[in-house]
Amino acid sequence: MASVSAVRQVLAARLATIDGLRVNEYVAGSITPPAAAILPGLGSETSTGRPAIEYDKAFGRGAHKMHFLVKVAVSTAHNEASQAELDAYLDSDGAKSLKEAIEADMDALELDDEHVADYANVPGVVHYGIIQWGNVDYLGADVHVEVLAR
Repeated sequence: MASVSAVRQVLAARLATIDGLRVNEYVAGSITPPAAAILPGLGSETSTGRPAIEYDKAFGRGAHKMHFLVKVAVSTAHNEASQAELDAYLDSDGAKSLKEAIEADMDALELDDEHVADYANVPGVVHYGIIQWGNVDYLGADVHVEVLAR
């Protein structure tokens, strides 16, 4: 099975294709928005009872489904402009779309020409509003990502 770290790296590489978005594979202590971080699981505040990793989704341990949150944050200095910027990251397509960047190549997710996972899917946004990052308030969202890893 692909490691959680390898999946994070692939997701970070896909998000890094969005011009101007600062991408962290892990949660940083402080950020300069716009920024995104990748966390395994769905988070306790939005828990759906779904585990971060669902093992054995195929016979013989053939595949595992991993759930991630991509936390994205923009400035709150200009409320309307910040909402418009965040909305662009949450659009289903477009130059700033997180969904489009993550789902760019549905055939496979690869890292250094090595197969990491079969697909990544963005089923939805589980939070939109003020988030705190390093004791600073930002406007942000939590984007749910599912990955089928082999």
